[in-house]
Amino acid sequence: MSSLNVEQCDGVGHITLNRVGVLNALSREFCHEIDVALWALENTESVRAILISSALKHFCAGADIREMSEMTAEEAIAGNFIGCVSSLPEISKPVIVAVSGLAAGGGCELVEMCDIVIAAATAKFCHPEITLAAMPGAGGTQRLSRVVGKHIAMDLLLTGRALSADKALAAGLVSRVVPDEQLEDVALAVAKQVASFSGPVARRIKASVNDTQVNLASGLIAERDRFYCCFTEHDFREGVSAFIEKRNAHFVHR
Repeated sequence: MSSLNVEQCDGVGHITLNRVGVLNALSREFCHEIDVALWALENTESVRAILISSALKHFCAGADIREMSEMTAEEAIAGNFIGCVSSLPEISKPVIVAVSGLAAGGGCELVEMCDIVIAAATAKFCHPEITLAAMPGAGGTQRLSRVVGKHIAMDLLLTGRALSADKALAAGLVSRVVPDEQLEDVALAVAKQVASFSGPVARRIKASVNDTQVNLASGLIAERDRFYCCFTEHDFREGVSAFIEKRNAHFVHR
């Protein structure tokens, strides 16, 4: 079974995540597949908007922890590893995302990279990286704080707690909340509406809004460097081992 499905209809390129058994965990191979699909749609003239959704109950559980547990700091740096896709910030076309169930860690960062976020009523958003003695590496500290503000971002990032769809809407992380059974239909309708307008104008609007994200590029570089530091620390190794072994972590703070 394919871990990814790509369709095109009425100007919309639709990417459906379907990595069964691991809740769409973002392994390096899976991220590469998504990046390839995104660039293909970016370069398809008939596609004017992109929709990302999940075929599973949950949107995305985040980075593939088993893969991370075997990675050294040197390997992470050499491979420019961020625990998420890398192409989304470079896509000029509007990207709509439909979020069902859990969007955690790298999955939440993927959502934060998108332009319009349609959430099912039961969706939840969280950054649990700190529970593994890790931190976001794909822009979580940067984009989240720009959307919800410093204090909510600090609360989420330093405790790992989740936001419900309604609270995420109130905080500005989500564009719309819809009943679970309507998620795909509403998200596709929104994507088709965006695609029905002038593609060049939509791309210019997106670029202009993104221009308001002052110092984002430098913040992303600094975040990534700090993320790589985690791979050199005892607590990170303990955190990912505890996650895999389904036990409580015992951090020694070094």
